[in-house]
Amino acid sequence: MFLKDNKYKDVIIAALITFTFCIIIYKAFDILGPGITYFFKEFVSLSMPFVYGIVIAYILSPVVRIFERRLKLSNGISIALTYAVFLGIIFVLCIYGIPSLIDSIKDIASNADSYMESVRSFIDKITNNPMLKDFASTTGVVANLETYISKVGTIAVNLLESSLSGIFSVSSQIVKVILGFIVSIYVLIDKNRLIAASKKFLELFIKKEKTEKIIEFMKIYNDMIGAYIGIKALDSLIIGIMAFILLSIVNSEYAVLLSIIVGCTNMIPYFGPFVGEIVGFLINLFVSPIKAVIVFVVLFSLQMFDGWYLDPKLVGNKVGVRPFWIIYAVVIGGGFFGVAGMLLGSPTAAVINIYYKRIVGKKLSKKKAEK
Repeated sequence: MFLKDNKYKDVIIAALITFTFCIIIYKAFDILGPGITYFFKEFVSLSMPFVYGIVIAYILSPVVRIFERRLKLSNGISIALTYAVFLGIIFVLCIYGIPSLIDSIKDIASNADSYMESVRSFIDKITNNPMLKDFASTTGVVANLETYISKVGTIAVNLLESSLSGIFSVSSQIVKVILGFIVSIYVLIDKNRLIAASKKFLELFIKKEKTEKIIEFMKIYNDMIGAYIGIKALDSLIIGIMAFILLSIVNSEYAVLLSIIVGCTNMIPYFGPFVGEIVGFLINLFVSPIKAVIVFVVLFSLQMFDGWYLDPKLVGNKVGVRPFWIIYAVVIGGGFFGVAGMLLGSPTAAVINIYYKRIVGKKLSKKKAEK
């Protein structure tokens, strides 16, 4: 009787077909899984030059616009000048910056043991002071300090060695980067055509009204990235140059390395500057504890100048989000997507804030209209 009922019969047949289909899919992935994974990895690897090209074009696009709007130059000449400036910066970095950076990392890694010994001897001098000796022996401060210093030294050396190997591994990607550089030129030349083609492609699958909303969202997000990351990059470049000058004046060890670290970490809101200061302090601590304190004070003063004067002048309130939400966005973004998530945390929070205000505004307007 149960099977004779057409309603139940159809349900059972549908369930059996679905179950069989699921088993076939599972078995197919089980057998072909490694092949599919390999194909996907190869596809991603081969696509990387195009990814690099799009990223490079996106970064250089504002510079092209500046040449076009401010200097009233044609698109072709603007692109040519942009790449001339870009290649000039890369050339200077390759000749002066990168070799100095690699030498600094190598030097720190090779002299790590002697640096650790100098810090230990400094601690011994302090703890041999009659006033501190009894306190140190009673509380075991010396033993704890030496343990912590050993751990910090090991972590620092491992980090530096991994950074060095990372720099050399980047060189293995040089062909893809060069191809990406070439692709980026064509992306900038055909930028308007590519945008128009993307819009038409979206309209094939999505209604025109929704397509316009997606494009509007992308424009807002792009503006926020430009407002924050673009201007913050300029701010960080200025801070990095100032850090190099000040660190050179106080005769800091590895001034080039530290100024690069300070400039890069300054891109991350709130947390970044402290990371730069601590790294600068720790690196100089291995050489001279007194110099480490001087470097920390110099970098702290520089960050105060940035926080109170330079950053407000350049970035101002362009993001329009309260510090709490920026910190929250940076933490969440960093947790999920690493450094890229930290950088995009602020503009993402700004876009969410814009749409939140729009939605709330519409809801409130509706309620007022109903009353």
